[in-house]
Parts: sequence; C-alpha cells; structure tokens
Amino acid sequence: MITNGIVIIGLDDSPASRAAHRWAAAYTHATGKALRAVHVLDWPIGLNPSSVKSGTRLHLPRQDIAEPYWRGIHRVFDETSSHDGAVLQFAQGEVGDVLVRLSANADLLVVGTREPIRGRPYLTGSVSHYCISYASCPVVTVPGLRPSRPHDLSDESTRRRDTAAATT
Repeated sequence: MITNGIVIIGLDDSPASRAAHRWAAAYTHATGKALRAVHVLDWPIGLNPSSVKSGTRLHLPRQDIAEPYWRGIHRVFDETSSHDGAVLQFAQGEVGDVLVRLSANADLLVVGTREPIRGRPYLTGSVSHYCISYASCPVVTVPGLRPSRPHDLSDESTRRRDTAAATT
C-alpha cells in the first residue's frame, strides 16, 4: 500500500470524536503528517434543501451545507484542532463506509469510540467497529472521557474481609 502521509479523522460533535480529534492533531503535529478531519452527513439534516441527493458523495461542496450546520461542525473542528495544516471535509453517505473509502490511501484512520452499553463492547452498526473491520490502513480508536467507575461491591467485600483478618 502506498501512503501519502495523511491521517483521516472522523469528526462529529460527540465527546469521543473530540477526544479522537485532539489525539489525531497531536499525532500529526508530532509526525509532520497531514490531518484531514471528515464529517459525514448520513441524513439530509445539515444539507441545503436544494442539495439533498441520495447515495454517497465523498466531497460535499461548501454551498451544499446549511450555514448553521457548517458553522457548528467548523466550531468543533477549530476547538479541537491544533494542527496548522488541518483540513475539514464534508461528505455524505454511510459514515463507516465513507471513512473507510477516504482512508484507502491514508497512513492512519482515527475514530472516536462511544461507551459500551451494559458490557457489550460494540453495538450493532458501530462506526468504529466497521472501520476496524474494513479499513485497509491501521485504525486508532480513541474513547471519550469515561465517567468514574461505579463502586464494585465485590471489591468492598474483599476489602472488609482483609481488614477484619488483619485486625484479629
């Protein structure tokens, strides 16, 4: 595989995506690679009404994006990108498929991961799982900030037993 020194990051406004974008920006800054943040619209929300088309479009022109939506995603991009040469690109289609296709000649694909629900590591339709499964380049997954872990009663029981044994 021939690579061109590009790192693709899937960007949305989720905490996991923001964390992934900060990681990718630091990585590309340290390695001198180019950073391309890609925001994929998988619904017509965010498109100007005259621009709604079905199918996949890997490069959406600026005039196809509704102004408030464009500003909101651009604000996320500006808040989390510290790389001077970083580029924000809009695309339309299934998020995982678009990211995999755009990363075909990239050095790295970076995506955020959401919290597992009830112990399941991946949800059906997970973008990160799709990218890990189908990308032809390495994929880095970056979790969002995890809330503090709930107190585990089994640890407390063990601690009480050990404390009681130590005091007798």
